Amino acid sequence: MLKRLVYELKINLGQREYLLEILNYEYVIPDEFHTCVKDALKKNATNSHYSEEAIDSMLRKPQSMAVSIGAIRDNNLSLFRGKFAEWLACIEYNALKNKGIVLMTIINPDSTSKADLLHIIKKGDKYEAIPGPDIKCGGSSYVFNQWKKIVTNRYDIPMVDMDDVLTTEEGLNMLTEKQRMEFEQLKQSYPKKKPIKSKWNKQDINRLMIDYLKYVSDGITPFDSDDKPFVANKDNRERIKDKIFNLPQKPISQSNWGDFCNRSSELFSIQENYLNPMTIAKLEQKKRDKEIQEKTKLLGETLREDRKKTSENYIEKSNRAHGINNVSKPKQKGIMTNIAKFFGYDRPTEMFAEVAVKAVTALAVEGGRAIAGKMIHSSSGSNQSLSDNKRNARTSNDTNDVKNSTSERSQVDSSIEHIVKKHGQHYNTREGPIWKEKEPYTRGKKNESM
Repeated sequence: MLKRLVYELKINLGQREYLLEILNYEYVIPDEFHTCVKDALKKNATNSHYSEEAIDSMLRKPQSMAVSIGAIRDNNLSLFRGKFAEWLACIEYNALKNKGIVLMTIINPDSTSKADLLHIIKKGDKYEAIPGPDIKCGGSSYVFNQWKKIVTNRYDIPMVDMDDVLTTEEGLNMLTEKQRMEFEQLKQSYPKKKPIKSKWNKQDINRLMIDYLKYVSDGITPFDSDDKPFVANKDNRERIKDKIFNLPQKPISQSNWGDFCNRSSELFSIQENYLNPMTIAKLEQKKRDKEIQEKTKLLGETLREDRKKTSENYIEKSNRAHGINNVSKPKQKGIMTNIAKFFGYDRPTEMFAEVAVKAVTALAVEGGRAIAGKMIHSSSGSNQSLSDNKRNARTSNDTNDVKNSTSERSQVDSSIEHIVKKHGQHYNTREGPIWKEKEPYTRGKKNESM
């Protein structure tokens, strides 16, 4: 299994999540390794004037990927990428390469040293720190020139080629013809100084670097599947530095390099569905936010329904108090209002009132008409023969009888004619109810006055 991982290093989503968890810590050198690391710093330092206090400070100072945020330049991540590659190489050594007497590999506390990494080994009952490789990545000419310096000046330090410039045919084809010839000559002269190929590839480095930058700047994890690019500029750099270093409580935790070694060893066995603590916290927060949103929506709907019922109840009570029925329904109310306005009324209630008065009056008139009609029909039936013989000779007595009851004179030529007495009647108008006197008139004959 390990051999397959070495030759087919493919990092999944869960491993990307776990890697960010590793890089979110700052690491200190365990006390038992202080002596050997101090000796290595003195031996491999490019600055021979380090004081004891300066070296002791390096030993005690925590190291983290976050410290390298200052290496971001406007529109240029090259320097930061080089620092990030050192941490990936350190993980690679601890996870895949160290064996035997090599206990662990750490980042060199002396950032000016040519050896970017230090290997801590155990010989007998003593620990020893020996220089690890110089980690290089970037353009073809830069990588080639750095390797040439190491070969000719620092024979005891190897170089890891993170971008496969000098370790693949594709990378070598990017060299000029002169550089390619010089490379072949140096490789023959220093057979033990061949550049070391990394198990990481260029695409992995770029993707993981952007993962980290989005993680520390905006809390975006690989699980979020966010395609938002990271913009390399001063504002973003200062914002991240302020977030990481200037807050009252640092967002990164502290551990030691022994823990870093163990975590690195576990990296390539992490499953696809692994989520780091930040992602889990974000998912739980999203779940809580969704629950709150649903409860708020339900509460809002309940309140709206309560307000609607309260309003309807109020309207219904108000209508009952004013003698109005079935006008609480918006559609019906709107129709009746339109009908009232069509007939010249301001409100439906005015229209209803006037119609009711007219209906009562009409019923009274029709009732009188029906009674008179029955009386006339009855008289006509009992004296049918007399009427047939004397139809053209009506006496003045009939006329006098009618005159005595109505104080007016009228002739009745048919069974449906009758006399309406002088009377008054109420009318509802827009100005209010009025009383109007009406002169007597004959019902049944038009245009005939008394």
